[in-house]
Amino acid sequence: MPWIDGNFVPTDHKLPVTNPATGSAITQVHLGDHQLTENAIKSAAVAQKEWESTSPLQRGACLKAVAKHLKDHIDRLAGLLTAEQGKPLAQARGEVEYAASFFEWFGEEARRLSGRISPHPERSREFHILPTALGVAGLITPWNFPLAQGAKKAAAALAAGCSIVWKPSEFTPLVALAMGRIFQECGLPDGVCQIIPGIGSEVGESITSSEKISIISLTGSTETGRRVMENSSRTLKHMSLELGGNAPFIVLPDAELDKTAEDLLSLKLLVSGQVCVTANRVFVHEDLLDNFVDLLSTKLETKMIGDGSDPSNHAGPVIHDDAKEGINRLVNDALSKGAEIAAQNSNFEDDPRCESGSFSPFIIMTGITPEMRIANEEIFGPVIAIQTFKETKEVISSANSTPYGLAAYVYGGDLAQASHVARSIDAGIIGVNEWRPLKAEIPFGGSKQSGIGVEGGAEGIQEFMELKVISIPV
Repeated sequence: MPWIDGNFVPTDHKLPVTNPATGSAITQVHLGDHQLTENAIKSAAVAQKEWESTSPLQRGACLKAVAKHLKDHIDRLAGLLTAEQGKPLAQARGEVEYAASFFEWFGEEARRLSGRISPHPERSREFHILPTALGVAGLITPWNFPLAQGAKKAAAALAAGCSIVWKPSEFTPLVALAMGRIFQECGLPDGVCQIIPGIGSEVGESITSSEKISIISLTGSTETGRRVMENSSRTLKHMSLELGGNAPFIVLPDAELDKTAEDLLSLKLLVSGQVCVTANRVFVHEDLLDNFVDLLSTKLETKMIGDGSDPSNHAGPVIHDDAKEGINRLVNDALSKGAEIAAQNSNFEDDPRCESGSFSPFIIMTGITPEMRIANEEIFGPVIAIQTFKETKEVISSANSTPYGLAAYVYGGDLAQASHVARSIDAGIIGVNEWRPLKAEIPFGGSKQSGIGVEGGAEGIQEFMELKVISIPV
């Protein structure tokens, strides 16, 4: 049920929430509509004034209490994440810890909010430059990290003094709704956080078009970002958008192959490749190709794919059958144009629990060329699509030949050379010999069509603030 003004509110429209590993319904979620969303926004606007006037130290203490609550209840929340999203329990626990880190970080950032005094041309006056909360923040989050993506946005917004109206994905609303009670127990006043699962054309449209919403923070596809920007433009909202990616993963001639293969596999096993910053285009120096593919294939054989509730599994299903079909279309297009499957892991087929789940085989493909769709589109699934290169200049050009610039990865032994390649790539965050560089302490955002604004770091809270200047006598 939607969480409105500190209570769960039933509605007439319900939608089943399905476990993608088994295909069975977990429960039914009550969905919000235009009217309920508009009412929730009005209440959030009233609550925001009081929340903004609350001491930043008190706001920070509330957020740090949320972080502690998440860590104290990590097993329950991880189980809920696995049930509705499908990721293995170990990954779900990692997501809860990651979410907690943002509440910890912005809990501390809240107490560091301060303005500055600037000289005035007149000796008897001075300027007070004050950061102030933008107002009500509309948060729209995806299904792949339903808790962590909400935490990034909610923690920063609440630290800044904004109230929030949060629309989680209708595929994974349960862990987001669980946050309503957690916020309440940790001291957040009723009305400051409204959580409304629903369809984009209903809840999303109401949030993006409302005059009472001052900023939209969205994680989603680039196409969704365009629609949200267009709808929000009528009221000139502030925007923070984390959108699609097409991340290059570059294996230089002197890369340490065992670590590189292990890291690449870890990156692709995470949420079964359904991550906007995952390796999408893998570029391997031609002299390394055979050894690297053999090593990667051998490691893939040891990985178990199945129901995420089984702790022995390394990867789970994709989110639904439509996602599986989209992956199949990309693979078949590549095969029809000359690509080959070098290795495949479908061991989920041996588990009767997975017969009705939306599982997709983990595939390693070679012979990928630029005219194939898989070389240009976000795969969002467990496929490693490998291209080769000869010269560093060539691979830099290939890496940048996309309208997206979210993440990138460079592996090599010569750190000077690897750093040169990393600095030459158009992307918001680049890991050099590291597959998971995202942390609460650093700003993260994309370039080109991968987004606007940043999340995390000292900069993340500024997305939800604006400056007020007061000229005052002294």
